[in-house]
Amino acid sequence: PESLRMLDYLRERAVALDPAEIHGRVRAAMSELHQMLQGVGAAEARAHPLEGEWSIAQVVDHIAQTQIRAADELRHLLSGRRPPAPPVYETLTSGAALWAPWAELLDGLSSANEEMSAQLAATTGAEAARVTGSTATARTILLANRHAPGGRVLPEMFVAELGWREYALVQRLHLLDHR
Repeated sequence: PESLRMLDYLRERAVALDPAEIHGRVRAAMSELHQMLQGVGAAEARAHPLEGEWSIAQVVDHIAQTQIRAADELRHLLSGRRPPAPPVYETLTSGAALWAPWAELLDGLSSANEEMSAQLAATTGAEAARVTGSTATARTILLANRHAPGGRVLPEMFVAELGWREYALVQRLHLLDHR
């Protein structure tokens, strides 16, 4: 049921928001995450306060890796093509969180976010008419939180075919979720 609610939400928002609003919301989510990371030091970033959960550095690496792949997929969608690579999988990381300097991980996240923003900027610029009419879809792996009996929250993974607007909104939700 959560997967259906999520898809309904994405489709409703994709129709209700114009490209500039979608871009603005994704940029706002990027900014919120950036603000949350301000003042986090290298030691804190690599700490594991919750056993079995990712460190902040691993989350940053994950977002950077998924965001750069998502920007590439969005570029294909906006060009009217289905992305040729496998979908962006749910636990994509590079492993750099274990060895790369914290500042480098943050730079990687900023670069990936800027690339995503640049792709979305094409939806509001001179090429907007050409790119916003694309009907191409991307096979997308999504995760929704499902409430199980007893109050436990379990991940519900599912696959969906998303157009560029829904796909961009998923990137926003991904940023907010990891924030």
